[in-house]
Amino acid sequence: MSFKKIIILLITAFLIPGCCTQTKPVTEVKPAVPAAPLSQADQMRKKANIAEAASLIGYDGKAIKRDLNKIIDQQEKSAKQLEDLKGL
Repeated sequence: MSFKKIIILLITAFLIPGCCTQTKPVTEVKPAVPAAPLSQADQMRKKANIAEAASLIGYDGKAIKRDLNKIIDQQEKSAKQLEDLKGL
């Protein structure tokens, strides 16, 4: 076979599958329902999850995260007590 025929066969082989495919109609993407905003304590807990990465450099990341969560819990408890006192 000549070089010209091989090129034509290759081009045809690539074009035929593309001609037979059907495209799906574009559907509208519905916006996701916005989640309720996180409280300050929840935001700090999310940031505390990053502390586990400290284990990559030799620290005990799980212990650091646990300690941070204890501090966040204490802060949240204190804030709740303060709110209760404001109501008096």
